[in-house]
Amino acid sequence: MFSTRNVSRAAILALAVSLAAPVGAQEITQSHLDAALDALRASPASRSYDNLLPAVAEQVKSQLILMRPDLHTQISETVDEVVLTLVPRRNDLDNDLARVWAKGFTEDELVTIATFYASPAGQKFNQIGPKVISDAFKVAEGWANRVREELVEKTQEALKNQGVEF
Repeated sequence: MFSTRNVSRAAILALAVSLAAPVGAQEITQSHLDAALDALRASPASRSYDNLLPAVAEQVKSQLILMRPDLHTQISETVDEVVLTLVPRRNDLDNDLARVWAKGFTEDELVTIATFYASPAGQKFNQIGPKVISDAFKVAEGWANRVREELVEKTQEALKNQGVEF
């Protein structure tokens, strides 16, 4: 027979387990993943991973050449050949990244993102967005430098009024 105490414990345990389950733990549907993949491939974020495999190849070359510098040319050529066989693995990366996007955005949001990047404004953003962001960063950096100088001057003035000399 079940006692009230055991039923209460079971209810509390069930509640705790349900609350502990991560919100994003729901199963992601194939259409959600497809939308994430479309959004990822349409966005400039996808291109930021284009140099990953060549960078890994250069690291492997360096690692192996350090071990056998006498085989520099052979190692370099062989890594270049082998890395080409790994190019199809990029799809694995895209699928893994799509899962991350699917966890962060709803399917409808992903469709909206993909639609934006396919639009003329989205294509323009893809084209000049990095330059705009870089220019904006330079502006912010200049502002921070000017404010820093002003802060130093005003702080030194305030400290001077308190009898502190620099």
